[in-house]
Amino acid sequence: MAFLRFSRDKRGVENFYLVQSTTNRRGKVRPRVLYWFRSPPDVKVGREPFDPEVRRALEAQNPDVPFDWRAIVETPIPSADADKWRERRRAERAAKHALAEEESADEADGQAETSADPAAAVGVAATVIASSTVTASSTVAASADALAVAAPLVVAQPAPGAPNGGTSTRKRRRRRGGRDAH
Repeated sequence: MAFLRFSRDKRGVENFYLVQSTTNRRGKVRPRVLYWFRSPPDVKVGREPFDPEVRRALEAQNPDVPFDWRAIVETPIPSADADKWRERRRAERAAKHALAEEESADEADGQAETSADPAAAVGVAATVIASSTVTASSTVAASADALAVAAPLVVAQPAPGAPNGGTSTRKRRRRRGGRDAH
C-alpha cells in the first residue's frame, strides 16, 4: 500500500512523497519513493500534487501497488505556522539568557559590596594601628596580621609542561609496533 509523506524545509518549500514500503531478499523493509512533488510555499495556482493524469500514470507504472487515492488526498498537511517553533525556541532561549545575565549582574554587585568591606577593614585597621601609641614592632606585626587575614597571599606557579620554566613530570611512552616493526 502506498502512503503520503510530507515535508517542509526551512524556506517553506513543500515536498509531497508517495512512498511504498518494500521488502528485499534479506527481509529488510525499506521505503521506495514512487512519486515526488515539490511546490513553493502557499501556492494557490498551478496543479495539484495528485491530479487525474498523475494518478493514471502512477497506476500504469506500478500495477502491483494498491493505491487508496481518497486516503492519500485527504492526508492532513500541517500548517506553516506550526513550523515557527525555531523562532519561538530562540526567543525563549534569549529570554532565559537575559534573565541569567541579570541574576549574575545582581550577584556581582552583591560580591562587589562584600569584597569592598575587607579592603575597607584593612584600611581602617592600618589607620588605627598607625595612630595608636604602641611600639613600632607591635604595629608592624599587627598590620601584617590584619593584611594576612584580609587578603591571603597567592603565589602563581607555572603549569606543568609550560614553556616558561615549568617541567612536566609525565614521560611519553613509545608504543610497540611502530613504523619499523613491519
